[in-house]
Amino acid sequence: MLRLALRLSLIALIGILPRAQVFGRGGTMIVASKGEPVQVSVNWPEGVEALLDDATRTTGWNSFFSEWPNDVNQYGFEVTSTDDVNRLIEKLADVQCELRVIRLSYLKEPVSLGWVTNLPEGNNTAVIFSIGDQARIDQWYQRVRKPFGVMEFLAAPVAVPPTLTIFVQNEAIDLDALKIPDGITVEGGYVPTVFHRFNTKHERDQEEARAKAQPSVELDSASQEVLERVEAFVNRRTKSDQTE
Repeated sequence: MLRLALRLSLIALIGILPRAQVFGRGGTMIVASKGEPVQVSVNWPEGVEALLDDATRTTGWNSFFSEWPNDVNQYGFEVTSTDDVNRLIEKLADVQCELRVIRLSYLKEPVSLGWVTNLPEGNNTAVIFSIGDQARIDQWYQRVRKPFGVMEFLAAPVAVPPTLTIFVQNEAIDLDALKIPDGITVEGGYVPTVFHRFNTKHERDQEEARAKAQPSVELDSASQEVLERVEAFVNRRTKSDQTE
């Protein structure tokens, strides 16, 4: 049932793909290895390199699919305590861009990282860092056919901002001990995989329809408890931001 929950967003996305895309080619490129320096894009904001240089960073992945910009990189972190996570949060706060995001997942570890990239069960990864590349998307948008299948773009899609996804059910995470500075957006959810915003004509209608039609997924008691704690944490954070 947990795997079903992880697949919902990808299933919804596949439903709006052009017909040719469904039969396209996909794969995974390893873009970083544990203990080795990371190749940093010149298009990423200042501060990302320091975050990726953290000693807990392990493998990096780029999940690609034909005809897409494939700009999103994902990096795993082998943290052992919430202190490790708070250090990563501090480094995220130092990234020089307008939008920085923390996503809180009720899961213990990631499974899918987009398109065809899957991690083995029991990987015990408590944190994933994701980042897109707006310049790469803009180049793709200039040459991509329009409309792109059923998608009618109003503007270039918006790249995934620097995002830490924290898997709250992991034993290394103490949700109540997280220290998140002001200026970071906090939300519940899973690892971002394609765009932050598609910027299509029907995006808003599609999002509303998916929200109404999203199937009910039965969670085990531990997952349900963590999900409720995540929702409460995000609600407290939202109310705090609104009163400041």
